[in-house]
Amino acid sequence: MTWKRIAGLSFAAAPLLVLAGWALMRLDGTGGHEPGWTLAHIAWVISSLMYGIVGVELYRRSGGGLPATGSMIVAVVGAGCLTVQMVIDLVVGFSTDNRDDMRALSGQIHDLPGVQLAIYDVGPVLLFLALVAQAIHLAAQGKAGRLFAALVTVGVLVSGAELVVEIPLRLAQAGSSMILCVAFLPMARELLGAVTWRDIAGWSLILAPVAQIGGWTLMRFGGNEGAEPQTTIAHSVWLAGFVMLAIVCVELYRRVQSRGAGQVLARVSLAVALISVSASIAEMIVDLYVGFATDTHAEWEVLDRQIRSIPAAEEILYGFGTQLVYLGFLALVIQLAVLKRIGGATLALVLATLVLFVAYELLDGPGRQALMPFAVLCMWLALAPLGRRLLKPGQGVSGGTALRARSSA
Repeated sequence: MTWKRIAGLSFAAAPLLVLAGWALMRLDGTGGHEPGWTLAHIAWVISSLMYGIVGVELYRRSGGGLPATGSMIVAVVGAGCLTVQMVIDLVVGFSTDNRDDMRALSGQIHDLPGVQLAIYDVGPVLLFLALVAQAIHLAAQGKAGRLFAALVTVGVLVSGAELVVEIPLRLAQAGSSMILCVAFLPMARELLGAVTWRDIAGWSLILAPVAQIGGWTLMRFGGNEGAEPQTTIAHSVWLAGFVMLAIVCVELYRRVQSRGAGQVLARVSLAVALISVSASIAEMIVDLYVGFATDTHAEWEVLDRQIRSIPAAEEILYGFGTQLVYLGFLALVIQLAVLKRIGGATLALVLATLVLFVAYELLDGPGRQALMPFAVLCMWLALAPLGRRLLKPGQGVSGGTALRARSSA
């Protein structure tokens, strides 16, 4: 990934992650309640790092010089202080079981020499003051619009209002984030360029298996027992992974581009895959809802049983409904292999993936869990090369384009 993409994603996502963290804290995280507290602070850790990247990119645009260099250094140091603050809060949350213990441990950390001043009071403020200085400097140079400088300044002032006025629900934080979203959006679009289907499909081919193993790993480390935030993060990762798997199936269908019965088969295969993936997405959403709606594992089990008792819910969301995706996926891959649009190695890896997945579902024993990493590895080895070719300029020709090229030849 190039610097332009990293910087573009930072401009686009940094304020949104702050807003997401604010929403999680308002909905579920106040007082250290899980999983909202942890998810919010993870979002804020990432946003803090991204704000540091924003500061570096604004410096690069300025062309250097002493004022620009000084502002960039202050921004990076401030982003570092804010990141450390969020990490401390995460450690406190993981190390304690209730709000009183959190306050006690947090107080001990705050009492350490220099921590309160640098990490909580001055450092984060310096980050946003530096961003204002950089925005004004760029506007004065004619390298950014006055509207950009004005929006950044207003966004920071709105956020700073909380330091002098008590604002309910920390609405200033949300308002500031939305203003900065508007300010940063043009630069994000400029840096990222137009996002094409090739980009979306390419990254989905690469990351869909990664999401599968990521969620599985988190569930192994406490998620199966209802431990938070592992359960919520695992299901969120799986949710993203299933969305990407749907995109993968659409991309495979686009590559088929057959005629007659072959095209009908491809459409049926895609429909089966997408319906099944939709069931998996619904399963993840239901599980996330159950997690947010309950406070203990016992309550979680009760609500989960109630949902499963709904007619057909067990079969559709937790049974064959979520497994049919692999049938549609396999049919598309076989068609592509017959049409010689993927290699035999890719087909073999997909077949190995499905055999391992089926064995994982059917077997019940100590060695069962060892099958999942191998299944996902085979899936990644099959799909990742297709994704990499799509992401390389001038490569990854779609099935339709290839078909037309052969016809014209």
